[in-house]
Amino acid sequence: MTEQDLQTVPPSPAELRQIIQLVEDLTAVMSREVDLLRAMRVRDFGELQDHKLSLVQSYEKQTAPLRSNPAFAKLIDPRLRDELTDVMERMHAVMSENEMAINAARSANQRIATAIVNAVQGEQSENSGYSKSGGVNQSTSQPPVSVQIDQQL
Repeated sequence: MTEQDLQTVPPSPAELRQIIQLVEDLTAVMSREVDLLRAMRVRDFGELQDHKLSLVQSYEKQTAPLRSNPAFAKLIDPRLRDELTDVMERMHAVMSENEMAINAARSANQRIATAIVNAVQGEQSENSGYSKSGGVNQSTSQPPVSVQIDQQL
């Protein structure tokens, strides 16, 4: 099937069922992602992200005909259209929840990183300078501590 054929042939009921299942799977993955974010279990994201990316790519591919020709929506059986609309609305709700959880986790990570950097800088300034007797504090011979925070979430 050529790209032009995709623009003139509406998705079959079987293809629509696949899209509905994909949207349900993607919604479940994003919901799990929200749970992990709320539990601050970012390390468990690896596998989930790979699965999510695969689902998003499949979704993009399978919904291309609907996006390229919105008039196809009128040709879909009303029950299937209602089911598709319902799963899409649920997915969009979870997407909003997911975005809020990502922003909250990013903000929490930034506050933690700032607290760590401030604590390290505070420790360095306490151990540098002159001692009580007026001599140079021995701890100044230590090199400064370098801190790098991975800000990827």
